Amino acid sequence: MWNVVVILIFTGDLGLSIKPDESTKVAVIPEWWQYLPDVISRLQVNSIEIANLTTNSLETQYDKIDEVQMYLNESQIDVIIGPCSKPIKIAAEELQVPYLCTTSDPAPEIRTFKILPALTDFIEAISKLVYSPFLRKEKAELKAIIYDGNKGFHFDDDLLNNRLTSRVWVMNDENIDTKRKTITHSLMLMRKHLIREILVLCDPETVKLLLETAWELAMMSLPFRWYFYDPAFQLREILENLPRSENSFTVFTLMPGFEHGRNLDLNTILTFDAISLISKISDNSTSGEKRQVIWSALEKKSFRGLTGSIHFGTGHHRINYSINIFHFNGTKHFKLGSWWAGDSPELRIVKLENTSEVQRWRDRNQTYTFPLRGRTIKVVTIIEEPFVMFKKGHENRTGNDRFEGYCVELLQKLSETLDFKFELYLVHDNKFGARLPNGQWNGMVGEVLAGNATMVVASLSVNAQREAAIDFTKPFMTRYVTVIMKIPTTPTKIFEFISPLSRTIYLCTLSACIVVACSLYFFERNSVYEKREKVTFKGCVWYTFGTLLEGGTEGTPATTSGRILMYTWCFFVLILVASYTANWAAFLTVKKIKAPVKSIYDLASQKEIQYGTVKSSAILSFFETSNIETFRKIGTELANNPRNIVNTSADGYQRVRAGRYGFFWDSTVNSYKTNKECQLTTIGPEFAPRGYGVGVPPGATYLEELSINILRLGDNGFLDQLQQKWWGERKCLSDEEEDEQNARGLKLENAAGLFFVLGAGIVLSVFVLFAQNFIRTIRPQIKTGKNENVT
Repeated sequence: MWNVVVILIFTGDLGLSIKPDESTKVAVIPEWWQYLPDVISRLQVNSIEIANLTTNSLETQYDKIDEVQMYLNESQIDVIIGPCSKPIKIAAEELQVPYLCTTSDPAPEIRTFKILPALTDFIEAISKLVYSPFLRKEKAELKAIIYDGNKGFHFDDDLLNNRLTSRVWVMNDENIDTKRKTITHSLMLMRKHLIREILVLCDPETVKLLLETAWELAMMSLPFRWYFYDPAFQLREILENLPRSENSFTVFTLMPGFEHGRNLDLNTILTFDAISLISKISDNSTSGEKRQVIWSALEKKSFRGLTGSIHFGTGHHRINYSINIFHFNGTKHFKLGSWWAGDSPELRIVKLENTSEVQRWRDRNQTYTFPLRGRTIKVVTIIEEPFVMFKKGHENRTGNDRFEGYCVELLQKLSETLDFKFELYLVHDNKFGARLPNGQWNGMVGEVLAGNATMVVASLSVNAQREAAIDFTKPFMTRYVTVIMKIPTTPTKIFEFISPLSRTIYLCTLSACIVVACSLYFFERNSVYEKREKVTFKGCVWYTFGTLLEGGTEGTPATTSGRILMYTWCFFVLILVASYTANWAAFLTVKKIKAPVKSIYDLASQKEIQYGTVKSSAILSFFETSNIETFRKIGTELANNPRNIVNTSADGYQRVRAGRYGFFWDSTVNSYKTNKECQLTTIGPEFAPRGYGVGVPPGATYLEELSINILRLGDNGFLDQLQQKWWGERKCLSDEEEDEQNARGLKLENAAGLFFVLGAGIVLSVFVLFAQNFIRTIRPQIKTGKNENVT
């Protein structure tokens, strides 16, 4: 038999040093020494030694690996227990020392055994209960996930991409006030977005703060259902001390019973199981290499511990154990069932207990009657293409028949589904809604707050101020903010044929032509073997220029050097002319549309083009309150130039058509405009995403039913059909189509310069002809006059 000796690696002196012979030496990583007293007091082993080992401050991971290896060899350590550490894993692998890891580590190692089950197992167990139809007669609820960022949870893509997973929030290490604000904000968003089931994977302190905030927001009781990751069942006391109400708390834990492991934290429990496991291996071993015997036993045998069955499978993760599921309903607790971590997919299932409490939990059902059923309500809206528009001949129509558009059809569909009638009317001040200095609201928001309208259905985006004033349904569409501008007209260039080559190329070509002519003249006059006395410089110049313009020339150079020069010049001309031809073809066929500015950042940094938005709009409020430098600069510019802020979006588009004006407005409306009017374009990037929601008075009881039906319309494709109907396809030519149209034939404005050059050449030729004849006529008279003077 071997005795068990636990050697605690730490800096300091505990004053104990017992070294029995033939002992199994267990090295416990320094951070874990604090859990040993509770473990030793509860666990009976043959002998325990707590020895001192001072470790130096190490600068690199390599130094740490070397020192750990040295210590393991000198102390003849047989097994390591503690949190996962990469340097220690490397050292253990090198020396073939078994390593019982007590924290989460997804990386497989030969000698490393993870005694804490993988987080993915808990996530799988939670998802199989929460995302499966265990609750009878219950509609599927949207879910949210809240987890500790420092734990590094990894969620399955199927879980994150599930249509029911609406939000995922991470709780980072923050001070308690900041964390409380984050939690409050998250819970309010959950309530706003009708999220009824919350999956929580956080430490007990964060869970306590989370539930306290949920109690303040009235989100702790039904219909909200909470699911907790709690391997050591440390939430028992927190849940037991909560106010009694109709709660629904479900805990996923390794503890097999409600009282198992009480008053012990997770690290202590895992340390207990690790030392207990090594003790059992030692007590049943008589000979052999200790490290190999322990490693072989960990790989092949199963053990029982506080956390249930301990058996390691492929990758040395735990398998064949149970995750137990306990439920708190506010007055009592009971076991719902368990999830078995089998070694095959068909065994990894949730099995519920066959008890009356579980049956009542499964049969829970709530009825809800829509408050507006059978009523006729007033709905306020605003004219904004294509959401709400006047029909043709609306002057001769009355009531709802005057209007058409995306929002009108959406409202009609909701009224049919929920069995209510409505009367549409336009907001009297033609504004969306903004908070005034006196605290009152104008526009459509003001109509709802004043009780004049039961709801607002329009392209009303949700922002913080409006959300604080009224309630909104789930968004039926998401919009961004873009800038729409008029595409500037490109002036036609008469001498466009010059554009393919730069001015520098033209100057260099002219210079090269002169150099070649001079060189040719020199070669022709000074060749020893093939000299031509009659060659002239003028002839060389004309010959060179004629070759450049492919005009044809008479004769060829007589000298070999001259011919080599001209062949080289011809090759140069060939490439130059080919390049010119290709570039000119591109200039004629490719027509690039360029906006006056490339982005909103360029727009904000210039003064030539004015820009603005609509008064009392969410976009203006965004610029006024933004902390981003570019947007703050735009807000300041708008405040200094109020003439650029228009009363309605129609006024803004009118200024855009006039030119040299950029209009900040919803990307949805801008897209509609650019689809219809080819002279308009948008510039990005898109920013300030907001949702369009149906606005109702704060606390309206019909909000939830409206939101659910909007989500259903989105799921069945109705909203997509509406968008396709009212936005349609862009009727303007695409870039490829425009290029194809331009390539069909050369237009006069593109080649007008060629005719001018031809005309100039004809005029110049005529002038030269007359000049030569004039000179020829007066030359004899000049000579006669000179002779008379001589006489």
